[in-house]
Amino acid sequence: MVKAFRERRDFLVKSFGELEGVKISEPQGAFYLFIDFSSYYGIEAEGFGKIENSESLCRYFLDKAQVALVPGDAFGDDSCIRISYAASLTTLQAAFERIKKALFSLRPAVPV
Repeated sequence: MVKAFRERRDFLVKSFGELEGVKISEPQGAFYLFIDFSSYYGIEAEGFGKIENSESLCRYFLDKAQVALVPGDAFGDDSCIRISYAASLTTLQAAFERIKKALFSLRPAVPV
């Protein structure tokens, strides 16, 4: 069981750590991560509205990626979102891909 949780944690830390504008540190305990997505605050999401804080970003992820996350302001840190890794690795991999796609759509288009 410990090995499975370590594998899930390592997958999420590595995967989110590779995303532009996302800050993450490896947790020392528990089965959740606090991930700093604050670089996405202030962005206007097409068909959704402005991403203003952790609560609105969690609503955005639920709407666009069908992934339920917990706003960090509930834990005293509005720059972060809490994600549990108590789900299976397969479920976490699928959720990460959907979150990544949702984040990618928030990035401004690069002029050609």
